[in-house]
Amino acid sequence: MGMRRAVVFSMLAVLSCLAAGQAGPRGNDAPLPNASELLKRAIANEAKLAAEQERYECKVSDEAAEMDSKGKVKKTETEVKEQFFVNGVEVDRTLAKDGKDLTPEQTKKEDERVMKATLKYSDEATAKKETAKQNKEMQDMMTAMLLADGRRETVDGRSVLFYDIVPNPKFHAKSLSQRFAQVMAGKISIDEETGEPIDIDIRSTQDLKIAGGMLANLHKGFWIHMHDHAQPDGVWLTDLVEGTGDARAALFLHPYFRFKETTGDCHLYTATAQQVGQAKVVK
Repeated sequence: MGMRRAVVFSMLAVLSCLAAGQAGPRGNDAPLPNASELLKRAIANEAKLAAEQERYECKVSDEAAEMDSKGKVKKTETEVKEQFFVNGVEVDRTLAKDGKDLTPEQTKKEDERVMKATLKYSDEATAKKETAKQNKEMQDMMTAMLLADGRRETVDGRSVLFYDIVPNPKFHAKSLSQRFAQVMAGKISIDEETGEPIDIDIRSTQDLKIAGGMLANLHKGFWIHMHDHAQPDGVWLTDLVEGTGDARAALFLHPYFRFKETTGDCHLYTATAQQVGQAKVVK
């Protein structure tokens, strides 16, 4: 799906929309942290995660279904992948499609693609450029939203902040993603200690047509849900991304669809390496 970890992390941008010093009970009367405090925690945690994520390899299962206007499934596609990180950039290696392992020829091509991506993002400057691009795309979207009605609860021994996501009525959209964001609403929960988004659930509240529907068309009820989970060593990984809806971009029709991507069976590795030559970076 290409949206899993980078998208969830990029939603840190929404923290800048928090009203400073919003009140909420912690124990009794402690105020919620303001935007600056949460953002500093999130940035610090992101820098730490970029290195620690590389010790993880997980199994990813994708299921996508194309449906008709009545919700009947017309076609289903599945994919199983391995997931790992290179300088904070997610890389996936496909293992099977539609219940069948890749053929030797397909495996060879996939291995070559993965090696190319690994070498590319092994260059720290290239990796930073990619993550900055992903963050900018989501920041553009999230500036069109606001967080409201904050509260604090203790969940599994951790302090968690809960907010409603609402459109920003004073924001003037300048991009396609911002136009889409202005019709989305939902909820978000954030781990208070690290600033990490835990659960994001948003849905379009009305139809949106741009250029009469020729450029883009988003129908009411378009839904995206993402969830992060903290590993025992404190590393946050996304374990669920799902959604459903009816949308179109440019002149390409995207019929009513449903997708679900789950990540699990994660293995933690400890490794050390010493560079013995100059790596060739693939552009």
